Amino acid sequence: MRISTNMIYEKGTSAIQQQWQTLTHLGQQVSTGRRVITPADDPIAAARALDLTQSRGINAQFATNQNYANDNLKLLENKLSGVGDILQYARERAVQAGNATMTPKDLGYIATDMRAQFEALLALANTQDANNEYLFAGYKSQTKPFEGNIAGISYQGDQGGRTMQVSNSRFMPISLAGTDVFDNTRQLAGSLYNFNSTDNTGTGSLTLAFNPAQPAAGDTGRRYDITYNGATYDVVEYQPGGLDAIPVASGLTGPTLSFNGLEVNVGGAPAAGDSFEVIVASKNVFENFAIFIDTLENPGAGGASSGVAFALENLDYGIENVLKVRAQIGSQMVEVEQLQSVGSDLDLQYASTLSRLQDVDYAEAISNLTQQQTYLQAAQQSFLRITGLSLFNFLQ
Repeated sequence: MRISTNMIYEKGTSAIQQQWQTLTHLGQQVSTGRRVITPADDPIAAARALDLTQSRGINAQFATNQNYANDNLKLLENKLSGVGDILQYARERAVQAGNATMTPKDLGYIATDMRAQFEALLALANTQDANNEYLFAGYKSQTKPFEGNIAGISYQGDQGGRTMQVSNSRFMPISLAGTDVFDNTRQLAGSLYNFNSTDNTGTGSLTLAFNPAQPAAGDTGRRYDITYNGATYDVVEYQPGGLDAIPVASGLTGPTLSFNGLEVNVGGAPAAGDSFEVIVASKNVFENFAIFIDTLENPGAGGASSGVAFALENLDYGIENVLKVRAQIGSQMVEVEQLQSVGSDLDLQYASTLSRLQDVDYAEAISNLTQQQTYLQAAQQSFLRITGLSLFNFLQ
């Protein structure tokens, strides 16, 4: 086989370029710390590394979501703690109002204090998070959930709850429907209270009956006085925030009295001028709170003591409901902490596997780099020797 001069140069140049290419690749491995620079270096490792990188990215997003969910849950727990503190304080003031030495003026001071606490409770119910989304509006996070005042509060949110995905299979609630906290605090069964006036001279008494089986939602959160005029009964209603009682019914004859969807039975022998107070509790904590304030500002037949007895029981219902919701939030916070721990361990596992697949062994890489430099130098020297064998070197 004839070896031409062109072939010698082409072969030598090709060998040197190949050695340079290998040396450059080894240099990239050392400089980047990666064994797999391109998928061609190790197709299987490259494919697995791509899958693991995607999984690690998803895990990182879940970690971000978990932190956000944890922040929201902490904010919820903080606001619920404030709600519980207000209700507990109101209960303590109700106990104080039940002291027989309290004068109407003293009760007025307590009522003023309770009005301020009512507004504070309403402010907590309308809490917004850092994104200006209402915590207690359900899905309607841009809508102020509670509107109104002591005369009446209406709920503008819905019954849903916003969630955030914190794992592959877990969507964590990060908000609450206002009804979960401030409504549904008690059953309507047993929600009617009756009190006799201390000034009654007869032996009459009321027996409360539900008509129908329990009061309708629209008939709750109300307070009435029933007065016997010697032949018939007159009924007036006290409305929170109002100054005067509003006539509801007159000329009712016993022994069964029906008005505003309620039914009461009169027993015994009431005397003319005797009066009775009836309070219908609500499932809503705002309405019950407002009734308590109204009994201090406008005492009915039962006096302030009726409002105190009513408030103690229904504030307890409200406190118990808040504690139940706080327990739920606490359980979710524990769950998020557990997910964060699992996610952290999983991230370490992903990092370890990716390192094994992608990272270079520096001792091996540097050794290969040094060896490749020797190969390159040998190729260069051999090229010089071979090209120096031309016959022209022997011509004189």
